[in-house]
Amino acid sequence: MVDDKFSVYKVVVFFMTLSLAVGLFLWMLKPFFSTLILSLILVGLCYPLYTKLVRFCRGRSWLASSLICLAVFLGIFVPLVFLITSLSVEVAEFYGYLRRELTVNSLNQLISTHSDKVARLTDLLDRLGIDYNLTDMQNDIIRLSKEAGLWVYNWTRMLAGQVVSFSLHFVLLIIFVYFLLIDGLKVKEYLLALSPLPRNQEELLLRKFNDMTLAMVVGNGMAAIVQGVLGGFGLAFFNIKSPLLWGTVMAIFAFIPFIGISVVFIPIGAYMLLVGDIAKGITFLISFGILSLIVEYLVKPKLVGDRVKIHILLIFISIFGGLATFGLLGIIFGPLITIAFLSLVEIYHQSYGKQML
Repeated sequence: MVDDKFSVYKVVVFFMTLSLAVGLFLWMLKPFFSTLILSLILVGLCYPLYTKLVRFCRGRSWLASSLICLAVFLGIFVPLVFLITSLSVEVAEFYGYLRRELTVNSLNQLISTHSDKVARLTDLLDRLGIDYNLTDMQNDIIRLSKEAGLWVYNWTRMLAGQVVSFSLHFVLLIIFVYFLLIDGLKVKEYLLALSPLPRNQEELLLRKFNDMTLAMVVGNGMAAIVQGVLGGFGLAFFNIKSPLLWGTVMAIFAFIPFIGISVVFIPIGAYMLLVGDIAKGITFLISFGILSLIVEYLVKPKLVGDRVKIHILLIFISIFGGLATFGLLGIIFGPLITIAFLSLVEIYHQSYGKQML
């Protein structure tokens, strides 16, 4: 009886100690958690290429891993640093332009040029019973534009100020990717051995994660880059100020289904129509509408395929929830969490649901 109590005591002490060690270990990893997740995603994407490079390099895994890390550095880090630096300059210029040009006098001059359109707009508001006069409109336009410009300017300054921190995390990411590529199979088997789930369920989760990663990073990511780059060149062609800034905004919003780059090009096109550039505005809207339709309904389905089928509402929830929780990386983390939830629900229905009824 005493031995049984002592055995229970040892088990309790062991699991309390194990829980404490796991908690401290995860707490220690917390500052680099996002970097570790990104490195796992990159390893999953690059592993097929890594295996081919190992054969090409005659079994020298260190050389194959080094080549992939070099490609990641040149293909991701260098362009991102250039983008952040260029954005900082362009946003500063855009904010200065707003402060110089968006004044009461400039608005009055614009209104006097298009007084007939403004009169029709105010008459329409009066008929709708909306108490919103011209002075309110001027003040709101100036206030909102300057607040938006200041917010973007401060956000970009903060982003530029974190280049050092970003560089540190990227160095860690390269180190993680290097060793995970070499010892990836050993790490995978070790982690799967710790999991209490049956092997087939573990493989299902890994397959779902891999499919979602390919869909979000390769499919949506490439489609977003295409729309951002072509959108930036299109804005420059139509002489829109700060094309790099708005092209980047397009690339970010391109991840969101049905909304996409329309959040940028529709207001710009509407402004062109409002100020009387009818032909230019119509051409602008049609051009960007065609770009959006081609990428969303032709290019993206080809890249994503039938790997992941999620209801559109869940995609919205996962992307916006991820953005609110994790920041910009939530565009990737949110859908991954959603696919983990859906996969576990599927496993429950297949393996446990009927048994518990």
